[in-house]
Amino acid sequence: MRLRMRMNTFLSALALPLALAACGAGSSSSGSSNGTPVQSSVNLALVGPVGYSWTNAVFGAGGYISGIVYHPTVQGLVYARADVGGVYRRDPGSSTWIPVNDGLSHDDNQLEGSVSLALDPNDSQKLYLAAGMYTQSWGRTAAILRSSDRGATWSRTELSIRLGGNSDGRGSGERLQVDPNKGNILFLGTNQDGLYKSTDAGVTWAQVPGFPTTAGTTFVVFDKSSSALGTATKNLYVGVASTTGSALYRSTDGGATWSGVTGGPRGLMPLQGALDGNGHLLMSYANALGPNGVTAGGVYKLTLTSNRWANITPVAPTSSWTFGYGGLAVDPRNANSVVVSTLDRWGGGDDLFKSTDGGTTWTGLNAISTHAAPNNPWVAAYYGGSLAGHMGHWISDVNIDPFNSNNIMYNTGYGLWESNNLGSASVAWSFNDSGIEESGLYSPLVSPSSGAHLFSALGDVSGARYDTDFTIASGYYGPTPNNSNYSVDVADLNTNVAARTTASGNGLMLSQDNGVTWTASPTSPVASTSSDSGHIAVSANGATLLWVPGSQSAYVSTNNGASWTASTGYPVTQSVWSGQYTAPVADKVAGSYFYAYDMTKGTIIESADGGLNFSTIYTGLDILPSYASQSQLASVPGTVRRDLWLATPNGLWHINGANASPVKLADVQAATGVGFGMAATGQTYPAVYISGKINNVWGIYQSIDGGTTWAQINDAAHQWGGVNYVTGDMRVFGRVYLGALRGGVMIGNPL
Repeated sequence: MRLRMRMNTFLSALALPLALAACGAGSSSSGSSNGTPVQSSVNLALVGPVGYSWTNAVFGAGGYISGIVYHPTVQGLVYARADVGGVYRRDPGSSTWIPVNDGLSHDDNQLEGSVSLALDPNDSQKLYLAAGMYTQSWGRTAAILRSSDRGATWSRTELSIRLGGNSDGRGSGERLQVDPNKGNILFLGTNQDGLYKSTDAGVTWAQVPGFPTTAGTTFVVFDKSSSALGTATKNLYVGVASTTGSALYRSTDGGATWSGVTGGPRGLMPLQGALDGNGHLLMSYANALGPNGVTAGGVYKLTLTSNRWANITPVAPTSSWTFGYGGLAVDPRNANSVVVSTLDRWGGGDDLFKSTDGGTTWTGLNAISTHAAPNNPWVAAYYGGSLAGHMGHWISDVNIDPFNSNNIMYNTGYGLWESNNLGSASVAWSFNDSGIEESGLYSPLVSPSSGAHLFSALGDVSGARYDTDFTIASGYYGPTPNNSNYSVDVADLNTNVAARTTASGNGLMLSQDNGVTWTASPTSPVASTSSDSGHIAVSANGATLLWVPGSQSAYVSTNNGASWTASTGYPVTQSVWSGQYTAPVADKVAGSYFYAYDMTKGTIIESADGGLNFSTIYTGLDILPSYASQSQLASVPGTVRRDLWLATPNGLWHINGANASPVKLADVQAATGVGFGMAATGQTYPAVYISGKINNVWGIYQSIDGGTTWAQINDAAHQWGGVNYVTGDMRVFGRVYLGALRGGVMIGNPL
């Protein structure tokens, strides 16, 4: 899910980008009349510096915040990590979160997922990330990212193993830790390769040979009191992701040797651990890593000197009410003050429990809590609907401010909540996620010629329309907000008509007022409450809807959804989740024309009769494998019929009108998205924007002359792990909207 509030503004450094000379839009490209593809020739040149400022189209979080860490010695310095969307920092005295690794490139996008982050308690400038998204063989190998300026700049150490920032267990405890007594020593608990150690501040790493298992780990805890400052900490504890045998290991010689701690609960694994300063190690337990699949768990206290265990579980799960425990926090200022969270308790929502006597008695916080998100309409909709009376879901982490016992944060699958009155009889929570943008786009962004400036379709939380104020998603879609939207489209010549596909109801919502209000389509060719409702295209004049549900062919409606007619000649496309789903595209000029790119055959099909019949008009385009990354076919507004651009992982194509052949632009090696904006002064053709790779450099490129020259408009600090979708604004020259891979929508404006 997501967030909103004040926009962060980043001023990009001026760069000297490359320009690419190609086949221009002003002349018809050569080629045979049957649409034989033509390869263009190019000449490289340099153009002047291009500077851009970058802001968020504010929505608000919208993704899984998998971990929160307060700095133990700097009041107000806090970090939050996301499973796929990078890491954020909140500075002392600030209420806004700052993304710290938006400089990761498209090729390094899997490093946006961090399985853990570590702070040096004796040097507040240092920050370490254990980065890597997937543990499968196809995942990128992991890296340790190191910063000596709180994430402003980074150094990197590549690892030979994989880490799972977006794998099961990503919400367990911090398994990358800095020795609190000797900062050049770090330990890293991995997902599937045991324990690693660095003795040079994270520059080099080696597997700890004495660690008894190569199983996955869940947390690393140093007992600072076991050594003096300047000397390596002797006592360490590591949780292991195992429900059989030993699930907790201890070292008393700085990690040289290890022994299993006996006597723990059977059939469970510890997810988080914390020392209370009074000789106890407290741990939350579950029978699976989570955040899903947990059916049992508890909370236990281990007295370290006697190895005596105590079950201090607030509420035990039952066979009819299954859940485990995930989040765990001990107040650094009061060892008897403890907060824990349930995990995967879907029936009534997760809860937090607070104890002021070390776990002897507990108070459930849900019953005494209120939640407010006045700046986040989508969150307010949730708390007026399906989340009413609930704390949230996927609560796997909770942390208490080391300087203020009343200040506390907890995570959810859609953002984080913060309270400043934990000690009160009624606890008030605020959605303090300003600057965090994690919402994931499921289809191209739409910027119509009139009405709202921007429409988005988002996973989990529907999406939003933006008028001129991008600081709040005031046009959050209703009336069914808690679902994924797979596409949105607006009629270019009649922008009052809009449509979007959803994962609820009959799968399609319609608007006759530019997306201000929405109603369900009267009928539907897909099953009720379909979770694979595919994509919708709206004809330029708004008279025709072309709907391609997942795993089905296409359907046409000319009466605003009152009835549907099956198309002929449209391929039975795969699931909307498939890389080879065939999405429909409406011509932006001619109301009866629709297109689609069939990547399995390398063809473009066209309908000239409002989507009723399709036939192949071009062959010989890029054929993509089933695992290929995203491609996009787009129609240019305000030009001529069949003015199409095609972005694929193999390059960029242009079809400049009904009598033109497809031209592939040389030296554009790959493109994930293409879109159009207002023409530059002195130009008649709309500005073209791509997210692509030119001369081996991934970036956001702009052409103001129909593809003859290209200029990169982002810089090394603004890459967001790559960009899937890009489009310009047809009413504001130079403004560009991006669907960042790390999540959220970015807005670029020329300086």
